[in-house]
Amino acid sequence: MRAKYAWVFKHNVLGIISAFIFYTLGSLLSLGPYYLIVITFCAFGLGIWCSITESKTKKQEAEFYMLIDFFQQVLALFKHHPKIYFSFTESTNLIKGDLKSAIDLWIEDLQQGKSLNESAKTFLNKYPHFVIGNLIHLMVAVELFGTHDYGLSLDIIQDDIEEWAEDTILYKQMEKQQRNRILLLSLFSLVIAYFSQSMLSKTGLQTQMDLSNGALMVFLLMIEVTIAVVQYVLAAQWVERSEEIWRT
Repeated sequence: MRAKYAWVFKHNVLGIISAFIFYTLGSLLSLGPYYLIVITFCAFGLGIWCSITESKTKKQEAEFYMLIDFFQQVLALFKHHPKIYFSFTESTNLIKGDLKSAIDLWIEDLQQGKSLNESAKTFLNKYPHFVIGNLIHLMVAVELFGTHDYGLSLDIIQDDIEEWAEDTILYKQMEKQQRNRILLLSLFSLVIAYFSQSMLSKTGLQTQMDLSNGALMVFLLMIEVTIAVVQYVLAAQWVERSEEIWRT
């Protein structure tokens, strides 16, 4: 119950902060009361949305790093002792959440005598990325049929895991940089709108070139929508669907 209240409080705080910011912006642009209420209400929802998507992004980031660390550890152990059960049980201290549940289920299947291929398929349905799938299929083949030449293949997959991690992290960093640029451009547009409104008011031309409340409200709403879409893109899963080729 406390966790639920903490979750609600956290998201509502950011919603209130967002509402206050856009209320201030609307006031600076001299929006009418009705339009100001609409902007503030939408900004409150935007704040909650940003808080939820940011939490989702951080969770997926943590799960991605955990996935990479776990399989790097498993791969290193398997090189010296080519047994899947040993490699997994010695690495479970690195994981938690959904990944730990999936690995624990696999270990339990192995303890109950289920075949390696069958238990591997169950896991790959949850984590079907091609690099993970290649590693698991190689490990299963080595344990079932045995070979002295698997070291080079494991080294190649280890390089693939490192490249996958580097490419994904770089891509996510680029997305965040794009988000920051969009926010900066939105800020510049707000500054321009504010000074334009001020200049029209001071020169007395506002009666002839009136930026209506409706136009200003749409302008602020478009900024809110832009921020919401950017946050949605950032919250997309770290593992690309197009790379999940082992799902059955």
